[in-house]
Amino acid sequence: MYDLETLKTMHLRASGAVRIVFLTAVFVRAGVQAGYPGGVPGFRKDYPHAREDRDLLTVSSMSSGELGDILDAIAAKGLDLVSCCAVADVFGGPLETCDAIEIFSTRDGFLDRGWMARLRSAATQASDDQGCRRHG
Repeated sequence: MYDLETLKTMHLRASGAVRIVFLTAVFVRAGVQAGYPGGVPGFRKDYPHAREDRDLLTVSSMSSGELGDILDAIAAKGLDLVSCCAVADVFGGPLETCDAIEIFSTRDGFLDRGWMARLRSAATQASDDQGCRRHG
């Protein structure tokens, strides 16, 4: 039997949310398909440890320097990170946000806020016109 918190997280993951682990770059799948050489298959070839669901791809690292190098390499291949990438930290949440991606907390824990990300709906994007920005 699962507790209520576990069931809630399982439902969010089943409904298209991905968990933020360590430092995580979250990419809109459609943006990668359109803007990365070789689309999603090319991205998966270059980053075989990337996680994916039907709407998003993620690349995680324990090192901000390593994740920065990965994002620089992805941008050098032509992907417009501002339009399809957000970055979040497991402890602090969003570091860089994007209109297309919602980063949210699933609980009020001191150290584990249960940060997750999901594709924003078109209605949410229109009503929350914040653009992509750096936090902190």
